[in-house]
Amino acid sequence: MPVLEAELENLQEEYDVIALAHSEYGPTLEWVDENLEGKLRIGFSTPQLRDYFKVVGQPITLILDTNGEVIFRDFGEIKFTNF
Repeated sequence: MPVLEAELENLQEEYDVIALAHSEYGPTLEWVDENLEGKLRIGFSTPQLRDYFKVVGQPITLILDTNGEVIFRDFGEIKFTNF
């Protein structure tokens, strides 16, 4: 997430960006407070979201079109040159 937050300004020109956490609420928010600057929006996933988007591991980057369809999927470290 720190890598994503560092690129956030460039990405927000074309994308709405949100990071979804798959961990417990309290410890995740504590980690966010200690490691991020507060620019990145953080949400929490649900089993339904993970099933719908076929999330089988982390980290995963998904880019959705305006209809909610996945147009880009990549696993592992984010490579900002891909989009």
